[in-house]
Formats: sequence, structure tokens, C-alpha cells
Amino acid sequence: MAVPDGLSLEAAVSLIIQGLTALHAVRRSPVAGKRVLVPAAAGGVGSLLLQLAKAGGAAEVIAAASTPEKRALALSMGADAAIEYAQPDWLSHARPVIGDGVDLIFDFVGGELGASLLDLLSPGGELVFGAMGRFQITPEMTDKMMSQNQSLKGFALLPLLTPENVRADLTELFDLSLQGRIKVVEGRRYPFEAAAEAHRAMEARQTTGKVILIP
Repeated sequence: MAVPDGLSLEAAVSLIIQGLTALHAVRRSPVAGKRVLVPAAAGGVGSLLLQLAKAGGAAEVIAAASTPEKRALALSMGADAAIEYAQPDWLSHARPVIGDGVDLIFDFVGGELGASLLDLLSPGGELVFGAMGRFQITPEMTDKMMSQNQSLKGFALLPLLTPENVRADLTELFDLSLQGRIKVVEGRRYPFEAAAEAHRAMEARQTTGKVILIP
């Protein structure tokens, strides 16, 4: 896949997986007219998700991020509101912003967060779960979801990809970036031999956007 003039290699590599993930997620769960919640909104997938949700006609996009700096970044990319979600009592602070609930949540974080997010989902809402290997929603939770006409949709990128649509989709993402309609958040860069340091920074939530290793 040729990288067009004007697009940095760092932006291109950020769009290859994270961009395709965000693009297919909003295609499979249309956002038009909906209130949308995006956790980890300053990350590589989250930052693109919130921008594509806005571009797709979402009524409101609420970003969840762990620090004031990350929330400010999400707001600068078009989020209508931003909430903190890293503290134990975060739900009590989020509810005044969320109100009666959101229609659509994209959860690419998983773990205990997924169960907490269900409290913010409106009746009839949808939780898209893409954090493979970190699913902690119990049968009791799914029973409660069904009683409120809510739905849980799994998301896995690999089965959605073919050589033909990868080329077309990357061309679309590259064009959106070149036109300034989406902004790629390029995170910290590390020399390849510092890969372990990069992993530690990600695990400690010290990064934004795409973390890049330089060979």
C-alpha cells in the first residue's frame, strides 16, 4: 500500500490497524443521531472512533479518558463532553454528564470497565465489545441487558478484512487524514530496543495516540 505524498509514515502506520478498527466499528454500528460514549478516547483507536462518530452524524460524542490532559485532547478533536473514568467512584461523577444514558458504547478496554459501562447504557442501547481476551461481563449482567432490550455486539477486525477492502479502506482513511477531516494522534516514539519501556508506558496509561517503535 503506497503512502501518499503529504502523509507521514507515522500517521500511515497509525491508520493501518487502529484506523481500520475504528472505521469498521462505526460501519457495523451506525452512529447517526445517537449519543455515543468512547472510553480511552485519547488512545489510538478511541481518538479515531470519536472523530469518525462525529463525522458520521452522532448527536453527541462523550469521551472518557483518565487524565485532564487526555480529556482536553479528546475535546480538541471534537468530543462534546469528556469524563474521567480511572477512579473507583468515577460512575458517580459521570452520571450528571451521561444523564439518562447513552445509545451506543464502544468498549475496546474491557476488564472491569465493561461491567461498569453497562450502568451508563440507556434502555435499548448497544455495547460494542472489541477487547478480545478481556471479557468480564457475567450471565447475570447479560440477563439484565435483555430485560432492558439492550444488546451486546462483539467486534473482531481480522474476519472483516480482505485484500480488496483493506486497500479501499486505507485509501479512504488516508484521504480523510490528508483533508484534515480526521487527525491522527501520534504518540511517543521509542527506538526498537526500548520496546519494553514502551509497553510499560502503555500499561501505566502514560501514552496517547499511537505508540511508535522506530527500527
